[in-house]
Amino acid sequence: RGTVRRVGRQDAMRVWRTFSRFACTAEEYFDLMLDVPFQERLHVDGLGMGTYQANDTLEADGRTYRVAFAEPRLNLPAVLARLFAKAQAYHEHTHYDPVTLERHVRVVPALGAEHMDFTFTETVRADRDGVGGCVATSVVRVHCDGGWLGRVLERFICSTSKVKLGERDAYLNAYLEHEMGATYANASVVEVNLGVEQTGKADFAKALFSHPLPPSTFERSAWGRVKSALGGRFGR
Repeated sequence: RGTVRRVGRQDAMRVWRTFSRFACTAEEYFDLMLDVPFQERLHVDGLGMGTYQANDTLEADGRTYRVAFAEPRLNLPAVLARLFAKAQAYHEHTHYDPVTLERHVRVVPALGAEHMDFTFTETVRADRDGVGGCVATSVVRVHCDGGWLGRVLERFICSTSKVKLGERDAYLNAYLEHEMGATYANASVVEVNLGVEQTGKADFAKALFSHPLPPSTFERSAWGRVKSALGGRFGR
């Protein structure tokens, strides 16, 4: 499973956040994220993974701890596919909290885990904007060693994570439409780039989670939504 690297205070983490809206309750969304057979279908059919395996442990406080293994499906000759898939495989160590409807994920790659700190935190709540459904807020933090090469890898991970979140949203929206007959046809991921976090800065987490959800999310262009989320300024 590799080793987990702890980022020191002198390191900086690249951080960004997205909002996604779904035509279901917050509890229904959380249950789907916790449902292993659904997650397997989501990863294989929705995210294009070749393998997804998960093992859950119920903790004394009522939270669920999950260790999942995922390996990509690659369109390469068999020998090369096996080699590169192993290199890109990873474990997810996740805590699901049924009270706060939050899940915290630490991603541990099969290779290079000692040089990377990669976490994903998601909370889901009922809509408060009059649109309906629920809103999932996802925060990705990543730091890679290696100077400028590490910064390039961080940007690649953030970009790939955004693509995967979009694929997840598309799959889930199609599932909800098929199962419940409910959908937001123009729903999309709204990204807020929060730039670089200096670890140890006490007020960063407070500012991160107090950032407002753009109002009327599905009534404006994507650029308009991002500008609104950034307070009318183009941020780094």
